[in-house]
Amino acid sequence: MTDSVKLSDQQYQLMQALWHLGEGSAKAVQSQLPHLGLAHTTIATILTRLEKKGVLTSHTEGRERVFVPTVSEGAARRSMISSLVGTLFKGDDRQLLAHLVKESDLKQNDLDEIQKMLAEANND
Repeated sequence: MTDSVKLSDQQYQLMQALWHLGEGSAKAVQSQLPHLGLAHTTIATILTRLEKKGVLTSHTEGRERVFVPTVSEGAARRSMISSLVGTLFKGDDRQLLAHLVKESDLKQNDLDEIQKMLAEANND
């Protein structure tokens, strides 16, 4: 598993398909993402690159390569958000939260839920 996971939007979508499937060939991933309109060979190339990044491993079943995620979706998300916070907010999580509150069209019930989560986090 890699410590720092950085994925493009397209790579993340392919990984989401694999997290959903548990494992799968390029064809299986393609069937999960018809809206992307990517050729089977393009998906296979992206999956191979993800394997080189260390976020996938693969094995052969019959004539197909089957890809298996080596990082969980939660771990990838944490790594990518940590990178975002480090880059855009100089590592200050509070600045990210402040940005989201100020720049989002949050309704009062959304803010109430956020306050509840913050209170629960403080109790941990």
